[in-house]
Amino acid sequence: MLIVLNTTAVLHQKISTYPLLKKGTLEQLKNYELISNGTGVHWADIDEDLSLKGFLQDEIRKIVGQNFFAVAS
Repeated sequence: MLIVLNTTAVLHQKISTYPLLKKGTLEQLKNYELISNGTGVHWADIDEDLSLKGFLQDEIRKIVGQNFFAVAS
């Protein structure tokens, strides 16, 4: 899954990161809508909502984890 920010930055998230999305069919995954003025995504068929805030927090965790392990090596 790609999340494109209005700054043109692109975040990459694996669908498998989210258990409900991982179980969804391609048709269910295609049936999404942007919510909260474009800061969230809702999949009605799966009953899943994801927010930009959550995506950004995941990205920060990845970066901090990579830097931590690079320094620890």
